[in-house]
Amino acid sequence: MKKIIALFALTLSSLAAMAQSSISGQAVDEANIALPGAVVTLDGSRSTTTDLNGRFSFTGVSADKHIVKLVYASYVSVEAAVNTSNGNQFVVLKTKPGTTELGEIEVVGSLLQGQAKALNRQKSNINSTNVVSSDQVGRFPDDNIGDAAKRIPGITMQNDQGEARNIIIRGLAPQLNSVTINGERIPSAEGDNRNVQMDLIAADMIQTIEVSKALTPDMDADAIGGSVNLVTRAAPAGQRIVVTGGALYNSLSQAVTPNGSFTYGNRFAKDKIGIVASASSKDHVFGSDNAEFEWNFDDAANPYIFNYEVRQYDVRRLRQNLSANLDFRLAPGHTIFVQSMYSNRKDWENRFRMRFKDVERQEDGTYVGELRMQTKGGSNDVNNARLENQTMYNLALRGEHLFGKLRTDWSVSRSFANELRPDERYIQFRKKNAEVVFADMDPTTPYMLPASVGLALSDYGLHELTQQQQNTYDQDNNARLDFTLPVGKGNLKFGARYRAKVKFRDVTFNEYEFVDGDQEPSFDDLSIKYEAARADRYMAGDYWNFAAGKSFISKDYLGGLDFDNSALFDSTSVPAEFAATNYDATENIVGAYAMYSGTSGKLEYTMGVRVENTSNVYNGFAFDLDEETSDDTTGTGNYTNVLPSVLLKYNLSSRSLIRGSVTSTLARPNYYDLVPYISFSRDDLEAEFGNPKLQAATATNVDLSYENYLPNVGLISAGVFYKRINNFIYTESINDFEYKGTTYDAQTPRNGEVANVQGLELAFQRTLGKSGFAKNLNLYTNATFTASQTTGVRDGENIALAGTAPIMLNASLAYDAKKFTARVSFNHAQGYVDEYGGDAYSDRFYGDQSFVDINAYYALTPKLRVFIDLN
Repeated sequence: MKKIIALFALTLSSLAAMAQSSISGQAVDEANIALPGAVVTLDGSRSTTTDLNGRFSFTGVSADKHIVKLVYASYVSVEAAVNTSNGNQFVVLKTKPGTTELGEIEVVGSLLQGQAKALNRQKSNINSTNVVSSDQVGRFPDDNIGDAAKRIPGITMQNDQGEARNIIIRGLAPQLNSVTINGERIPSAEGDNRNVQMDLIAADMIQTIEVSKALTPDMDADAIGGSVNLVTRAAPAGQRIVVTGGALYNSLSQAVTPNGSFTYGNRFAKDKIGIVASASSKDHVFGSDNAEFEWNFDDAANPYIFNYEVRQYDVRRLRQNLSANLDFRLAPGHTIFVQSMYSNRKDWENRFRMRFKDVERQEDGTYVGELRMQTKGGSNDVNNARLENQTMYNLALRGEHLFGKLRTDWSVSRSFANELRPDERYIQFRKKNAEVVFADMDPTTPYMLPASVGLALSDYGLHELTQQQQNTYDQDNNARLDFTLPVGKGNLKFGARYRAKVKFRDVTFNEYEFVDGDQEPSFDDLSIKYEAARADRYMAGDYWNFAAGKSFISKDYLGGLDFDNSALFDSTSVPAEFAATNYDATENIVGAYAMYSGTSGKLEYTMGVRVENTSNVYNGFAFDLDEETSDDTTGTGNYTNVLPSVLLKYNLSSRSLIRGSVTSTLARPNYYDLVPYISFSRDDLEAEFGNPKLQAATATNVDLSYENYLPNVGLISAGVFYKRINNFIYTESINDFEYKGTTYDAQTPRNGEVANVQGLELAFQRTLGKSGFAKNLNLYTNATFTASQTTGVRDGENIALAGTAPIMLNASLAYDAKKFTARVSFNHAQGYVDEYGGDAYSDRFYGDQSFVDINAYYALTPKLRVFIDLN
């Protein structure tokens, strides 16, 4: 291997010697942290901007003495002399916060340093982007990368147990957006969709978050709403060690748990080898409650709830992340990178559910249904809780090479995501023919109770004892090659990429019965009982105010049952619970692009085209629910998308600019939507089926914005956007689906006709003064307003696109001094239609969300801080 690397390095050096020279380098601050978006000029005539890792390059440089200059808003300008007489050269440009020749205020607090870096990068990009650096992420009380991203204009999140999980960009649903690590799409451990669970990655593992709302042709096109690129830490220019430790208290669980992180980076071998390694761990014990209900609308004048559930969750979430990145400077202008990230999240969850099921209105006006009490847990091997063990791993090898005027970038990578749910168990008792009453019929917060709170526990019989195993796996193999060549006053860039995906979901489900009926548990056995009685901390607490209402089988009893012992239990597989959900798939994507970026006076422009071909093969099952039989099914798809784009930026002055773009993007169907499954019942005349012939949704995106970068590390911006989405995907309810000679009421994913999305984005941030107390006050606000219309979902109806949040707001006020920083933050997203039903009454909505956060820290020494975060 060493001989191969040496031969490769010698070959590259020989090629470099045959061509013109190049100058490459990195811009860093005094802490050796990269400066993205810095303007670097060569001899005052050529200029470029640094990338997200602070790197820059000039190709086709004559063998002579040159001056390289770095200009960065709110930082001191620096320059260096470089002599290329002996070939390619690498230079580090180091600067520090301070008053600049442009007259910006001096950046004092670390919060403003992070803000300055983000604004520099945002200003230099040709496309509409928002950038958050690690400095800024650390100033908000955000544990995972999703919570950090929701601070960005136009972004909100769908939550799981209070933590941000699925990302919504410009009001568009998670399946219309993409998440990448260092530019490569992250595989999804979700079995149904392509969503990347953002709570899988700790916020302190990422160097930069870059959200691209207008895509350039060299980017993967699968992002109609936008693309979130998570950039891992690059090796610093010098030694850097960061250690963070803390304790977390949750008011619901009343538990205290530890969390911490560690980062080490340095350069060795005369700066030829750089390494950075990070580790993070957070243990969180918490809980939640919720109420879920379904309405019967047969009598439109008198609707009532026929299914009602109250749930209490006890959760322990352990998130652990590791990252290691290396770079090898084989020769000036030739660098190899090895990048890796490992993320694991374990959720141990117990759920206690009280359910009123199949409630029916009687002739005398009373209501009767089943009352069910269920405990969800797991075996002893998984702490008597349902374990969701999700892992994501990414390993990439890439290179950057300068051959005279030609820049070559390449990468190969492998990523996988896996979710295991071993030994997921349920035990349920029920009381039939229980009379119930509605204490409150408010449509959003109804309240249902048994008519008699004195129901005896002995009236409940064992109804369910089950165990499920689930394994979901998604693997991507990626390769890409990019070339950049100076042509005229700009650069011609072209390249290709290949992605091969393998994905499957494997589920089994078994019911268990006691061999000896006398061993069957009794619901009034106090030795195996768990009592839910936390009304002082849970909104659902008032529901547990009757004997049965707060009685559940304990998780320890459920976990201790030995299902593998055939002398104790009879086991029966229940394929109706899993057969139609299992599938395996392969998907191959081949893409190529060409683009030209140039300048003409104050105008910067990029124009080009991207072509992507997608082919897939999905294998599933057709399952007869009545006969409990299944048949194998196979579906294939193949389509090509041609995606032209034009992006413009006009610099009105050194501080203000106008951006405009017309771009083309797509969103591929969710995985399970493409599976050729069908689940049907002749008795009920109901069916669900997939659609392997679904086409990708495509969009034409128009963006126009004005940005004014203020001298006090501030920004005033306003932008409008419009998206015309063709072939958007939705779930359709149909009444005339024919299968094997029988007509069913069915649900299936379909391509809609056209959706139109319009929006307005506003942002304002600045320090509130130049001297005194006000110079340390910083205001950060942004708002996004979105409207949408669709055709082809319901005849004659013009309805909103599912998953489109109409209003998103962010605001924070911070005091930022050299030693002390404090901030209060507010985040809000208005409710929206989450999923279409068969009619407007059956639509499912995602409610309003509001979050308030407070955090502060104090620097005891230049290298030691104490902090407090409140969510």
